[in-house]
Amino acid sequence: MWHHLELHLCVGQCVGAGFFICELGTINMTSDGGVKLRRAIEKQKIVHIEKLIVAVSASGPFLQKITNFVDTVIYNNYRDATFFVPNDNTISEIDIISARTTRTFIAGSNVNLESFSIEQCLIDRLPPTLSKMTRLKSFSIRRCMLTVLRLDMFVENQNLNYLDLSYNQIRQLIPITGRPARMLSIAKLYLAGNVLERLDMAVFVAMPLLSELYITDNRIVTLDVSAPIALPNLSDLYLGYNKLVSLDLRNLTLPKVETFSFGPNALTQMPILPRLMPKFNYISLFANNLTQLDMTYFRPYPNLQKIYITSNQITTVRASSPVRLPLVHLVLTDNKITTFNITGWHMPNITLLNLDGNRLTLVPPVFDRYPKVVLVMDRNPLPCNALSPFKDRLNNDQLQKEQRPLLMACTTTSSFAIDETLKACCDK
Repeated sequence: MWHHLELHLCVGQCVGAGFFICELGTINMTSDGGVKLRRAIEKQKIVHIEKLIVAVSASGPFLQKITNFVDTVIYNNYRDATFFVPNDNTISEIDIISARTTRTFIAGSNVNLESFSIEQCLIDRLPPTLSKMTRLKSFSIRRCMLTVLRLDMFVENQNLNYLDLSYNQIRQLIPITGRPARMLSIAKLYLAGNVLERLDMAVFVAMPLLSELYITDNRIVTLDVSAPIALPNLSDLYLGYNKLVSLDLRNLTLPKVETFSFGPNALTQMPILPRLMPKFNYISLFANNLTQLDMTYFRPYPNLQKIYITSNQITTVRASSPVRLPLVHLVLTDNKITTFNITGWHMPNITLLNLDGNRLTLVPPVFDRYPKVVLVMDRNPLPCNALSPFKDRLNNDQLQKEQRPLLMACTTTSSFAIDETLKACCDK
């Protein structure tokens, strides 16, 4: 049976190398296709084949035949049920963009393949021969049918740095078993778009190099840290687009964490975080169900610069006791804030306070204390008499409240002129 696919073949770097592409129509490997292909590769660094005709398979024997000519193979459409990388193949990168009928991936012993990716396939389990790809640095199975992730499958892949298993059907993570446990070399792990409902962070204890963890767009209701563990290199944790009602991470030791992204979820209270996080500088709690914000919560974090708590149900913002904050940006858009009390706050570095889309009727008294701050007050029901004393701030854009050309109508009930061309929209 003949096998047709659209294919790129590359010598050296395939992406961004600035090489001209040799466009070929149909290559028939059952006749003179091999000679034609080799001549094309000798002339150009990148060869694009629109249709490939082979006698047996578009992977195994074909890859072995071209292994001495190319470094990278990209299949735009692969149509065989099995993808096979033969023993001792020297190709360093294989990418399969679409493989809608592929159910199995088999790899022979290989010390050259550094990157493998496949998307849109029917593969439902990790290949048992994965350990034979000892030089593998990047491995990706996306938009396929994986249901379980057994971390001990990667124990022999000690060069593996990047693992992306996003948009499968993974519902269970199984930690490495046996003592002493072998450590994994994975630094970036992507599990977005799966169907996880429960997550125990202790499953990652065998990943001392883990720096980026994305488990967004799952169905996580419960997240536990069943035993105190350290993730000494974790810098970014993304748990958004789940169904978390509460979050307790105090059993984690995270000396290098910089970013927490926890939204959207269903949190009604601020997450319980580790207290010692010297590099923590960014938190997002977009689209949760928080109703109050006490700024003293952030006191333990000496380098926290950006807080984004948008699209919640917050009505009151205050500090229950005096607190010094290193904030640069505080963004609280699209809440229901009626009270914004900065008594006890000390934020000498703040440059942006965004309160767009709230219910404030007064301009917070921030300018005298923080002369460099930009205050955004769009979509708040500010009366004109509360806004007009800040005409100079409006004129230089330090205070932003719906501004329109003089001849353009406002959506509010009134307005006043800022200068000869602009007016600020406000309510009577």
